[in-house]
Amino acid sequence: MSSQHAAPVTERDLVALAGYAAFAGLLLSPLRHYLGPMKKVSAAKNERDSFPLSTYPMFSADRKGRVTVPHVVGLTAAGERIIPHYFHFGAGGLNQVRRQISRGIREGRAADIAQCYADSLAVRPQAGEEQIVEVQVVRARFLFDEYFNGDTRPVAESLHAACRVGGTAQAGPGKALPRIKETQTP
Repeated sequence: MSSQHAAPVTERDLVALAGYAAFAGLLLSPLRHYLGPMKKVSAAKNERDSFPLSTYPMFSADRKGRVTVPHVVGLTAAGERIIPHYFHFGAGGLNQVRRQISRGIREGRAADIAQCYADSLAVRPQAGEEQIVEVQVVRARFLFDEYFNGDTRPVAESLHAACRVGGTAQAGPGKALPRIKETQTP
């Protein structure tokens, strides 16, 4: 049998190996944020984002499978729920209007929001909004699993104001949403 010898390791091979090791270290460096006691990791994760393993709260906050959304709902005479277009309240885009509605509810101006929507719907309803006879400013809680499986109804809702289209807005009770009990999966 002939014996085969490997080529000797050259300086070029060592440079390439060092480059690969440095690249692997760079790729694995975000994992350093997950070392140590959980309390320390939880506190430190919001100090500095570790992309691509992001710990930014927008991506990592535990929402317990639910979200509460302040919004405006239109009701038809038959009780059907229609979400009116955001331009009835503002022209800054959906997210800006959503934030304005949220702030308005917090500041106790839900009746003004309902009045603005009702007045706009009376003058220029969009296609599909002609049937709306009343608008309500609500905070609604949705469960992710139910919502994304097709059941888009809220599991809890708090009325902050209501206004008939062409009428005058009335403030609602704006009570806190009931707590949802955590369910244990077997």
